Amino acid sequence: MRALLCGLVLTMLPGCAAWYDLFQRDKPRPSLYAEAMALPRPAQTDVAIVLGCPAVSDGRPSPCLRCRIRAALHAYQTGTVRAAIFAGGAAHNRFVEAEVMATEALRQGMPASVIFQEKESLTTWQNLRFSQRIMKENGFQTALLISTRDHLPRARRFADYYQLPTALWACEDTP
Repeated sequence: MRALLCGLVLTMLPGCAAWYDLFQRDKPRPSLYAEAMALPRPAQTDVAIVLGCPAVSDGRPSPCLRCRIRAALHAYQTGTVRAAIFAGGAAHNRFVEAEVMATEALRQGMPASVIFQEKESLTTWQNLRFSQRIMKENGFQTALLISTRDHLPRARRFADYYQLPTALWACEDTP
């Protein structure tokens, strides 16, 4: 019965990533990250898509959010991207992840004119789909996906599904 249900769901999602992408947490697998980094990608990108994660219970940026914000700031300051889309709704608590990240990025000196917020998404799939809309509205063609090293291979598969040209940046690798 389980196999039938899995098969039914996968046929309803033609071309999507594997079943485990939808329902399992990311597990540390350095080989997956290395494979994702080896895939073809644009040399430069127009905008960073900074994927969300939960804020702490009082609304401050969590260590995960701080890591991603730091990477987005670095990418902007070095000219790697022209703008940033902070993506994430109130998926894990009452705080909208995009708002928390955008507020902190502003506080740290990123200009408001280059900050976009995608505040509706509750999943990585939605982060990318809704961010792609913002990209189209603003003439952005390519994206730098910023997340944790373990999350990026999965996010890259979702970006490929949406035919979104991307490069990857693991926030842990930011100086």
